[in-house]
Order: sequence, then structure tokens, then C-alpha cells
Amino acid sequence: MAKPIIGIIGRADCSDTYSTISVLEAYRRAIIMSGGNPILILPPQNIDYYDFAPKNVDHLTIGEEEMIIDQIKLCDGILMPGGNKRYEYDHFITNYCLNKNIPILGICLGMQLLAMHIKQNTLVAILDNSHKLKSDEAHHVTLDPNSKLCQIIGTTQLDVNSSHSFKVSDVGDFSVVGLASDGTIEAIERKDKTFAIGVQWHPERLMDHIENRRLFNYFIEVCQNESSN
Repeated sequence: MAKPIIGIIGRADCSDTYSTISVLEAYRRAIIMSGGNPILILPPQNIDYYDFAPKNVDHLTIGEEEMIIDQIKLCDGILMPGGNKRYEYDHFITNYCLNKNIPILGICLGMQLLAMHIKQNTLVAILDNSHKLKSDEAHHVTLDPNSKLCQIIGTTQLDVNSSHSFKVSDVGDFSVVGLASDGTIEAIERKDKTFAIGVQWHPERLMDHIENRRLFNYFIEVCQNESSN
């Protein structure tokens, strides 16, 4: 049986010499470890994204939207990774996947994009350093015992890493299913979708923790089922 193809949204970055659109190795390896076949989804506009602030980028044309859709159609599921900039193509991909019920896993910025798919002004800056750490166990998260996410990973309490400067204040039509002790929203989901889950932490960096392996394994299993239909 062919492995399900998982599209990872590329992020603008820069090496010592050249601008790049890339994906961090941890995402790629987490998908492979869980039985998926990762591919890179590239933004469509003929610009150097690294040099452009999102507010200075022209709106997507119909042709550019069609380029994105053609890439998504190659995939059985989408991983929306973390990052420090969100462009219109990020929002377009998020909305397209939700409207078409394509499995989507949002991580860090990816979770924020899911929460903002209706309203794009729901981010609040984090003023202290409690969520800007990058350690393996920065803080605790408590999950709703009735949530799909809790059923997937098998616990209501877990230790997570943390590396984000913003948090969401409104999750639209998603449900909040995970909270840090300070009330920061750490996990959201849509039960009416085949798979639409967002987490604020970085499970791809904690694949030695069974809870995070279960999340990726379930995501890939759902995508495998979609591929078989």
C-alpha cells in the first residue's frame, strides 16, 4: 500500500548566501517516522518572500490560487508548521483544507492559522518568557477529557515544549481542548471534520514522547484512510 502523501507548507528563510523556502527536518522526519510520505508545498507568487513583510505582498490572483490547489490535490493531508510570518497563501491553504475537509494538522503558527480562519485579528503578544522557551518540558498542558485529541494521545496531562511569541484569544468555530496553567490556549479541534487539530507546542521535536508519536501516527492513519477512499 502506498504511503499517504503529506504536504508541508514551506517557510521563507535565508542561508548565508541565498533566500530559501524550506521545511525544518523535524517535521519531515516525524511524518516519515509515522508512515507518511512528505512533500513540500511551495508558495506561488514570483517574489522573494524572505524580503517581503506579509502586509507588502500583493493579494493572490486566481491563477496563483489554482497553483496552490493543484499542489494540495497531490496530497492526502496537510501539515501547517510553525513560523514567524503568515502570508495570504497560509490563510488560503487553511481555509481550502477546512472547506474541502482535507486532514490538516496545525503546529504553533499552524494552530494560530486554524484559529484565525474566520477572523484574522485574534493574536495577542505574550509579554513574559514563560512560553518563549524551547526546552523539552517547558510547562504542562491540560486536555479536555472529552476531546478527540485526548482520545488520540491517551492522557489529560502532558508536558510540552514551547517556542511562541503570540497566543490566540479567539478560536472561531474550533473548540478549545487544551490549556496551559496560565490560560494560554494550547490545543484546538473541529470534531465535525475528519481531522482538523492544532497544537501550540512542537510535537515534532518530542517524538520520543509517546503522546506526540500517537498524534502523528493518528494523523497519518487518517490520511491513509483518505488516500484509500
